[in-house]
Amino acid sequence: MKRVEMEAQVREGRIASKKMRKDGKVPAVVYGKETKSMPIEIKVKDIEKTVKTLAEGTLLITLKLTEKGKTEEKTVVIQEVQRDPMTEEIIHTDFHQISETEKSMFKLPIFTIGLAEGVKIGGVLEFVTRELEVRCLPKDLPSKIEVDTSALNIGNDIKVSDLKLPEGVELMTAKEKVVCSVVSHKIEEVVAPGAAVPGAEVTAEGAQPELIKKERAGEEGEEGAAPAKGGAPAKGGAPAKGGAAPAKGAAPAAAPAKEGKKK
Repeated sequence: MKRVEMEAQVREGRIASKKMRKDGKVPAVVYGKETKSMPIEIKVKDIEKTVKTLAEGTLLITLKLTEKGKTEEKTVVIQEVQRDPMTEEIIHTDFHQISETEKSMFKLPIFTIGLAEGVKIGGVLEFVTRELEVRCLPKDLPSKIEVDTSALNIGNDIKVSDLKLPEGVELMTAKEKVVCSVVSHKIEEVVAPGAAVPGAEVTAEGAQPELIKKERAGEEGEEGAAPAKGGAPAKGGAPAKGGAAPAKGAAPAAAPAKEGKKK
């Protein structure tokens, strides 16, 4: 298990967080079975460096805590890190003090090694569980758990019970819980051009009802004596302005009869 050292100062009285940040420090708290909750302050650069190291696995920290000129060491783990939602800067940290002689609960990250056979042929490796909960002495604590996924085919998975833990480490996570599995890549169905849309009513000839109505309306217009585009015939039989000319060879419309002579 990798260890790092950090220095911290016990806070005496109330100190504004803004002033601490101006001095390159952030507020924190340390607590545990053997330590009452204690407000402390640490350097920003130290906690940032330590948090980055956490990406490689669980980390034990030797916290050198100074109070009124006296320094004592405590073994701690980072319990929580709070960041500003806008700037992502660390604004507070919780440290949990643990005993070197008693078993404690820890969370170990799970890392995979190897490329799964199912992934090589187009499958996707999906994670269900990314960390294990274990119980052990600090000296027996591994920094992480590695699992080899190279033999996994599509449809296969790895459960917690398949993982191997170092001697002295007690598993607390349910054994039947799935760690990861290889699933087939989902492909959306593409409808080919001209194919019928599911659920649409189609005639025997393959045309849809709306199209049939339009075609029938066109046929009826050709058979009937509908006037040409431009409006209905004008009173007296003469075609309306803008109307279509009579067909070639057709007789002209009869002229209106002349009025009789007045008696």
